[in-house]
Amino acid sequence: MPISSTNPGAHVVIVGGTHGNEPAGVNAIVELHRAFGCGKLRLNQGKISFLLGNSKAYEKDIRYIDHDLNRHFKKREASSVEGRRALEIKSFLNDNDDIKALLDLHSVSIGDFKLLVYPKDDTDNIEFVVTVSAIPLHFVFHREHMPGTLIEAASAHGIRGLIMECGNHYAPQAAETARKHIYSFLARHHLIDEGHTMPETTPARITFYESIQAIKPHAGFKFLIKDIKIGTKLSKGQKFAADDHGDHVAPQDCYVVVPSRVVKATDADAGFLGRRTVLAGSDLQHLKGGHTDEK
Repeated sequence: MPISSTNPGAHVVIVGGTHGNEPAGVNAIVELHRAFGCGKLRLNQGKISFLLGNSKAYEKDIRYIDHDLNRHFKKREASSVEGRRALEIKSFLNDNDDIKALLDLHSVSIGDFKLLVYPKDDTDNIEFVVTVSAIPLHFVFHREHMPGTLIEAASAHGIRGLIMECGNHYAPQAAETARKHIYSFLARHHLIDEGHTMPETTPARITFYESIQAIKPHAGFKFLIKDIKIGTKLSKGQKFAADDHGDHVAPQDCYVVVPSRVVKATDADAGFLGRRTVLAGSDLQHLKGGHTDEK
């Protein structure tokens, strides 16, 4: 669903429903599209493309039909629902060579965490992210640990991408969080007035989780830790999950990141293991200067 101004400016893409059981982003997109349509919100310049990621899965309120769409953008096949949709979206990105940035809105199944997710290998990402959001929890991933994401497909076209976890799938405030961050994202690219955004300052500290590996499930997968969540600490050698292939053991002292509540053998991952670092104080003024020691 495109919205265009007669004035030249950036073209940005806002995505909801990349996973079909995550309604917050879609609800926020519908609300904003209506606001533009009735004149409550005006586009000063440029263009917005609102995109429903996995429409078939969204209709059924399930994460995916055949494959996780957000791990399927490196594939090139048209035999599955997600394969066809990935090809359609990649074609859209290819045909619109003026796209500057893409915001992919998600939510979590365990807890009610708000989290910003982006690749580790682009040092400019941190500086960009803190101009969009004051959320103090970040997950930076190595591409080999989470291959085939939509923002990776966008990056191949020179488009800066950001994944945002807006809270729990069904938390009442998740759609509101998504809406506020869409406003911030649009204002960051000068498409709407700053007056529509809530003034936020850089947090006093930012906690970063950096991926060290994906948790790869097989049939019968289950976590062994009660109340597992983002930030659950594991000791080297600790068993934290099991499936029909055996135990999952922490390779080092580390933390669990974005674990899934319901895990199927066909899932690309059940979450991640990561190391944790914290930026605080003067370090936040030098975001390219590296992180603090592990906490």
